[in-house]
Amino acid sequence: MEAYTPTDQTRIHRRPERGHYDRALVHSIIDEALVCHVGFVADGKPRVIPTTIVRIDEAVYLHGSPQNRLLTTLAEGAPACIEITHVDAIVAGRSGFGCSVDYRSVVIYGKGEVVAGDEKARVLDAVIESFLPGHRVRPYKPSEIGATLILRFPLDEVSAKVRDIGVKEVDGDYDLDLWAGVIPLSIVPGKVRDCPRLKPGVTTPDYAREYGGPARSVTRPASAETKLTDCH
Repeated sequence: MEAYTPTDQTRIHRRPERGHYDRALVHSIIDEALVCHVGFVADGKPRVIPTTIVRIDEAVYLHGSPQNRLLTTLAEGAPACIEITHVDAIVAGRSGFGCSVDYRSVVIYGKGEVVAGDEKARVLDAVIESFLPGHRVRPYKPSEIGATLILRFPLDEVSAKVRDIGVKEVDGDYDLDLWAGVIPLSIVPGKVRDCPRLKPGVTTPDYAREYGGPARSVTRPASAETKLTDCH
């Protein structure tokens, strides 16, 4: 199935033309994320917590300490709202109402399922591969696996919302003597800093020096790659 089925929770009502349920688009937005934000209710109070996220097939996974308030609450069955946003550009309009951002976002609703057994190590491997492809680590110790709580959230209720139109004004404002345009944004890795306690002979791997290149490239909507520097 190429698209997710909208539900009462995931159907986009505000700016419905920006709503998307395409499976490949949803996957690409999730896979590009280093961090998500998770909304939930604990002790009758709303909370939003940032954490890492990884997708494996048709589910996303959160992990952390068994003492983590977010995870323990969700492991007990509390519903979660998981959100990811990538800001692709600053949009400068000729009016305040014309100023905006181009973005890609995903919202996931669901309840977590506790991951156990050998699958825990597989998920942790996927977490590392998702944010640092090719990185090698030593085998996990049983105590480390035991000290990690992992929750699975099936991608049953999910939608994406995208703004990728750049400058959009009311007709009369296009004739004003004011600049308008788009400033594309991207995450740019800095120079790698080796651990000062590297064993002699251990060199910086290519995947670290070239981080952010083809190894971790994610396809964006075409319009997000070809922004004009003035209005269109």
